[in-house]
Amino acid sequence: MRPIYFSISILLFIHLLFLGRKAETARSIPNFKKAYSEHYQGSLLYSEGFIQKANNKFKNAYSILPDNFYFCLAYGLSEGRLGREKNGLELINQAFKGLEKEDPDYLYKKVVARFLKGMVYAYNESYANAYTSVRSALYQAPDSAYLKSTFENTLGYLTILNQSKNRHKGTDLGAHIHVRKGDLEKALSHFSNALEWNEENFHAYENYKTLCDTLQLVPQYNPPGDVQNANANYEPTFLNMHQKIMRGLDLETFESVAFLVDVSGSMVMEKVLCMGQTRFEVMKILSRKIVNDLPSTTDLGIGTIGGDCLDTPAKWKPTGSLDKRALDQDLRFLIPDGTTPMLSMLLKVAELFPDSVQQKKSVFLISDGANTCREGGFDVCSFALDLSRKGIVVNVLTFLNSTYNNTGAFSEYICLADNTGGKVIYMDNLRCHFEPFNFDLVSTCNLSIPKLEKSQCWGPAIKTLWMYQGAD
Repeated sequence: MRPIYFSISILLFIHLLFLGRKAETARSIPNFKKAYSEHYQGSLLYSEGFIQKANNKFKNAYSILPDNFYFCLAYGLSEGRLGREKNGLELINQAFKGLEKEDPDYLYKKVVARFLKGMVYAYNESYANAYTSVRSALYQAPDSAYLKSTFENTLGYLTILNQSKNRHKGTDLGAHIHVRKGDLEKALSHFSNALEWNEENFHAYENYKTLCDTLQLVPQYNPPGDVQNANANYEPTFLNMHQKIMRGLDLETFESVAFLVDVSGSMVMEKVLCMGQTRFEVMKILSRKIVNDLPSTTDLGIGTIGGDCLDTPAKWKPTGSLDKRALDQDLRFLIPDGTTPMLSMLLKVAELFPDSVQQKKSVFLISDGANTCREGGFDVCSFALDLSRKGIVVNVLTFLNSTYNNTGAFSEYICLADNTGGKVIYMDNLRCHFEPFNFDLVSTCNLSIPKLEKSQCWGPAIKTLWMYQGAD
């Protein structure tokens, strides 16, 4: 009987060893979707001004994927905003050191990291260090009017706030800080430069106008267009919507584009209110217009997301097998069907493209929901890296708004785009307006200068001294 007991013991040992290794493997695979879900919720909270709650979310995302550049920056910036300067700077430096020069966005990321380092200093009143970092970011910035305008506005703000030697506490005025005319003029120059780069920079204009009033100068710049025409951006524009999508996603730059379209039942249950049609009909209209305007040399293909997890897709035609007319007809006669087995389709989407990694390939995913299937232990997010290794970029158009209720879908979309080099655009169905979803840390750093008053602390004869309220 001993050999039998011995064999059972060996089998049991092997079984337990297998389970242990399986569990260890599961623990070693990061939960990508969880990380992106936490970061997405953090970005919404940060934009709404709930910095501490956002910080907790950013910390969670960072703890799962500490090597993610943007997770590291977001956590670092929020740490700085909460007064934890040392940790904030360490996180920004970690993100900076993790950059690779082969990254096509290397310069952009480098400049943004340097700028945000300056912001951590600024939030902790280290204004001289902040000015040095932001000025360095400006000098190295790529040809981006948006970045340069934001950086110039920040430099103007820092010029006024960098008055450590001019703090004063009067008997009647309380703690305040003096600013000389020369600093105001220098700041005004920065705000003028900001408007030269981007005349729609509202914060720069407000700062510029404040200093013009303070120095009794006539403004040389007009208010931004969205101030003069407050309702202009709310007018729906139907005619060129597809062109905005193409520009936003750079679709015309790809040699192969596979339309991966959601034909699930939810697409016919909700309407795009500004057009009075279902999401399904709007998807078909926009897709057909995009197909018509893509370069004639673009290899086109199509796949559908519908039915159930193991169903054969209604349409599955590789790029290069269709001309524009054939794809137009396929899109025109699509029929809604079933759920959203997104992962099932993504697992095989590489079939729609040639094997060449040199060719620029894009999946153009159009959807209004999150994945409903899970296969082979994968989720949509963890599979993104596999697509990236095959040189496939995922660009996303969604009809969902960026709200907390849509965290599941957006965490998948953002993860797919972020890990393959793609972008996400969502549609505001009340205005027919398209917005890129990219939690832009730079845009959260538009600063407004404090209220300035004439000061007579040095006597009435001194006419070129101003002050703002501040602590000792």
